[in-house]
Amino acid sequence: MDDVELHLPPDVAHVGIARLVVTSAARQCGLDDGRVEDLKIAVSEATTNAILAHQRVDVARPVVLAFGAADGRFEVTIQDAGPGFEPPPIEQADTRDWTQEGGLGVTLIRGLADDVAFQHDEGTAVHMTFAVTIEEHGASA
Repeated sequence: MDDVELHLPPDVAHVGIARLVVTSAARQCGLDDGRVEDLKIAVSEATTNAILAHQRVDVARPVVLAFGAADGRFEVTIQDAGPGFEPPPIEQADTRDWTQEGGLGVTLIRGLADDVAFQHDEGTAVHMTFAVTIEEHGASA
C-alpha cells in the first residue's frame, strides 16, 4: 500500500478534514459511492475516538491517519498516543456497557469495514480495510 499520511491536531474540529481527505482519496482509488459512505462514518468514529484518547491524557502530539490502496483494497490506519483499550469481542455486542471506552463507535466501525484490527503499542492503531470493486465500462448489469 502506498500510504499517504495526514497528521491532525488532537481537536475534534479536525474530524471533518480527516473524513474529507480520506474519502476523496478512496474515490480516486475506485471505491464506490456506497462504500465511501461507510468509510466516511468509520473514519469519523475512529478519528474522534483517537482525538478523545489524546485529550483524556493531555497528549498534544498529532493523531496520524495513513491511507491508500493496494491489491483491490482501500486501507486506513488511525494511530493515537492515548493509553489504549481492548475493545470487547464482537460476540459481546448485545451485552455491552455502552458507557465504556469506544462506545458505539467501535461497533459501527466493525460493522462498516470489511476487516478491522486493533493494535496496541504506544497507543492504539485502528486498521480498517474496504474492498474496491472496479466496474468495467460497458459491462451490462
